[in-house]
Amino acid sequence: TYSYPFLIQYYEDIANNFPGGLYQYVRVVSFRDTRPFEHEFFIQITQSFPFMENLSVNNRHSQNQKQSVTSMNDNHNLSIANYCYLTRLSMRSVHDDYIEEIPIEYKNISKIMLLLISIINHYKK
Repeated sequence: TYSYPFLIQYYEDIANNFPGGLYQYVRVVSFRDTRPFEHEFFIQITQSFPFMENLSVNNRHSQNQKQSVTSMNDNHNLSIANYCYLTRLSMRSVHDDYIEEIPIEYKNISKIMLLLISIINHYKK
């Protein structure tokens, strides 16, 4: 069976019930939900949208299974979400947990324009 490839460039308002799949033409992705996004969800997003350039996240709910920097370094089996083509990031009304889900290497910092908009109490703590 031949299936027609998805030619859309935008995939918006993704929630936790996202079925997955490969969307190689999508460049702009946004997701929000009233339930927390766990680490595996971020892995699924980067695998489904390998050429994503623009990402918008909106979720105020804390993750149930927190992935701290130390646990990421200690656990060799933990997958890391790779954002190879990301040039724009918007995090609106997000819990601090989601900021840690976006790894930014120092060598890529110059090419990534971060738009961190209204991050809840991140710098007020």
